[in-house]
Amino acid sequence: MFSNALIFYTFKKTAIMKNYFLALPIFALLFLSSCQEKKTETTIETITESVIDTAQSTLPQETISEEFRIIENSVINKLNNTIAQRKIVSEEEMMQAYSPKEKGAEGNYKYSITKISSGNGKTIVQLLEENLNDDSVKDKKVIMRIIKNKEGKSVVDEIKESYICRLDRGQQDWSATLCQ
Repeated sequence: MFSNALIFYTFKKTAIMKNYFLALPIFALLFLSSCQEKKTETTIETITESVIDTAQSTLPQETISEEFRIIENSVINKLNNTIAQRKIVSEEEMMQAYSPKEKGAEGNYKYSITKISSGNGKTIVQLLEENLNDDSVKDKKVIMRIIKNKEGKSVVDEIKESYICRLDRGQQDWSATLCQ
């Protein structure tokens, strides 16, 4: 009788151990998936300073998938008046006067201004805003051409914008089409 009890105890202990071995990978998988941190995307931007002859082309050639909406001259004239009144001289401040950084932006919002070319008294400046606090526009790209006027002062000559929309709010690639 003692041997039957020993056999039953050994069998029960073996069955319990098998269940533990099956349960451990499941618990480990659940634990690892719940502890996974929010992933953030890191981009490395390489900027090449180049001279572009803007007599032929107003802005640098973009990829075919990128389209830009041309901003009206009335908006540019108003911006140039603001630049003159505030006595703004830097390209970065000119871009900020046109499209200021979002105040109180949360999350992964990024605001970066880059001088992408310069030559012949003309400068191209790019603003890239990512993860905007907007329910339809996710990212916005602004390209601004700055030239020297007859008095030798820098003025904005041309502005173009491109957008990436949030899911179900429009296009997912750069486009001139406004998001819905």
